[in-house]
Amino acid sequence: YDDLGLFSETTLWPTWTENVARCTMKGAYQTQNGVSAIAITGGKVYVATAKSGVANVHVADVKSDKFTALSKDLPTEYYPSRINVDPSGRLLISYMAGLAFQGTAGGGYRYDPKAGTVEKFDLEGGYGSIWADPSNPDHMIAGTCGCWKDQEWEPWTEEHGPAWGDQYFRSFDGGKTCENFTPGKTKGWNQPLISNYLQDGGYAWIRDKAIHWSGTVVTDPRNPDRMFITSGNGVFICTNLWSQDEDNLPTFTFHPDGIEEVVSLDFTSTPDGLNLSAIGDYDGFVHDDVYSIPPQYNPNMGSTSAIAVCPQDTNVWARTANGDGNNTGSAFYTLDRGKTWTPFTPAATGGKLSITMLSKGKYRILNSSASGGVSYSDDLGKTWSKCEGISASKTVYTLVDPNDASIVYASGVQLNDYWASDISKKEPTLEESHYGFFISKDYGKTFTGQTICRYDMCDSTGDPAYITKDTIAMAAGWEGMYILTDGASKAEKLDTVFYAKTVGYGAPEKTGGINTLYMYGKPQETDPEGIYRSTDAGKTWVCINTDHLYGGTGNGNYLCGDMSTFGKVYMSTVGCGIVYGEITGTSKPPVTTATTATTKMTTTTTTAKTESSASTSTNKDKTTETGAKNTVWGDANCDGEIDVSDAVLVARFAAEDKTVQITAEGKQNADVSHNGNIDADDTLQILRYISKLITAAD
Repeated sequence: YDDLGLFSETTLWPTWTENVARCTMKGAYQTQNGVSAIAITGGKVYVATAKSGVANVHVADVKSDKFTALSKDLPTEYYPSRINVDPSGRLLISYMAGLAFQGTAGGGYRYDPKAGTVEKFDLEGGYGSIWADPSNPDHMIAGTCGCWKDQEWEPWTEEHGPAWGDQYFRSFDGGKTCENFTPGKTKGWNQPLISNYLQDGGYAWIRDKAIHWSGTVVTDPRNPDRMFITSGNGVFICTNLWSQDEDNLPTFTFHPDGIEEVVSLDFTSTPDGLNLSAIGDYDGFVHDDVYSIPPQYNPNMGSTSAIAVCPQDTNVWARTANGDGNNTGSAFYTLDRGKTWTPFTPAATGGKLSITMLSKGKYRILNSSASGGVSYSDDLGKTWSKCEGISASKTVYTLVDPNDASIVYASGVQLNDYWASDISKKEPTLEESHYGFFISKDYGKTFTGQTICRYDMCDSTGDPAYITKDTIAMAAGWEGMYILTDGASKAEKLDTVFYAKTVGYGAPEKTGGINTLYMYGKPQETDPEGIYRSTDAGKTWVCINTDHLYGGTGNGNYLCGDMSTFGKVYMSTVGCGIVYGEITGTSKPPVTTATTATTKMTTTTTTAKTESSASTSTNKDKTTETGAKNTVWGDANCDGEIDVSDAVLVARFAAEDKTVQITAEGKQNADVSHNGNIDADDTLQILRYISKLITAAD
């Protein structure tokens, strides 16, 4: 960061004060956390920075902004992870040795601003958060972060061991003593449980995985007997938090509804209704229905870089490891549509897969590596041979022709990383840096290829897109998009595409027509960046999404059209899971409803907002009252949903914020307590409904 000038010794923002606390150290991005915590209380602002070896918690008066080190009695060898404030105004400061996997050292401290004293808690290890119940300061909870110790889903036996993750503590005496009540903990060997075993909440895919990287533990302000925990795989809730009754134990349950923080790396869709994903950390899922919990591949293998289906026989699938610490080399294939899986050793990890059918019951798996090589196996992964004719230095994406199993297409990038060692060069030559396209007519054994254009040294743009027989689209980043025809010997640059980060394809608009293209990019330089759709092989484009991009296509860098439903498309995101868009009127209603004799309130599923000439839906169900026309209780901003934005709007209006305006219809919707006023009680009721603490009947 410093090398980029983003955090120089002098501030870059002239309107800021000159009191700058250093907040970065040398090292890769995953070792940095910048300003890790801010707490404002009692007219003071407290700032924690992820820098060790010097004071890393500072304080300033909010009027002067003059920062000074908080206390010499606080540690400097660890990173402060969070600052919370207890009911008495004292600071609860947690520390850990580093990010990710350094949770074995750190600790917890309580600082009293009035006395200027520091008290160390009897806690060993690195902690993400220490919290005091606002309604009872003697009740405190703490959670480690990056500490890989046992949690139990069931009794620990030789057949079923623990999951490895963080540990959780509670105190009934203001932190003087602490009890480990991590799921499955007992009072001793063969003694009763302190906490119940982990519960999956109906999400079977989370079983045998641990609560981990817990940056926050807090009590529910509406129910202090509940604790919320953030985890690397979602959110867990502990009920019966303070119970010591063996018949009513604390119970940790998975609650990921509405929270997507997974990184999707691959997706495939078939005309007979398959929609399959590959996920970093969590393998992948069979998405039979976007409205329900999808089944995960079983056996599970961790981080997965690719999922492939044979287009000639969609019973045959394969998936392979991403090659990171969460999956160093596993792969599986299935011949029965995912019912049973057989392991195999991939030729390489971190790449992509394709499957073609050599003859009935005999298949060829193609496996590309992260460094450009491509191999094939004719015995379901027992042995591998190198594909000839492909020249690339980054991951090659292969595509089996759905109408001719002998034809396999491939796109790749060639980049000489050392071109700059020649000081006479301002940029690499075309030979040193280019996109290439390749075709095989012998089931992927040998390829012939051609150079398409310069590589823009941004993203490697991903899968070729199958438009129709002998017509393939290829994205080329800032070099636009190309259409390959005549056995991939002819490459035509589209003048209708300025920037194409990735291109995908889906079901045709009309049965028997050409496939629909989906592009993340810009048709023209002046167009907004977003998702565009073409039904005429890229000649024209319709913008369908610029408002809900979730950071773009991220690591997966894909747009995958649904091959059984025109207009439906799936997109990878930057850590926000998989989002989808679909044509208005094609989505079925959400399944979770609560009704009374006079009102109907429907929870909604968030999807990518899309716009088009054939209007594309964001799956937002309008909520209407049957007794009073057009009243949508709770929908203060009249957008058809009841969500946090409505609660915020009502709260600001109730506080007489003069910058806030609510329409007459919105005011009617906002009066959920039916007392003729818009006040704090309306805000509370909306929040309780959103949190599913009450139903519409309440």
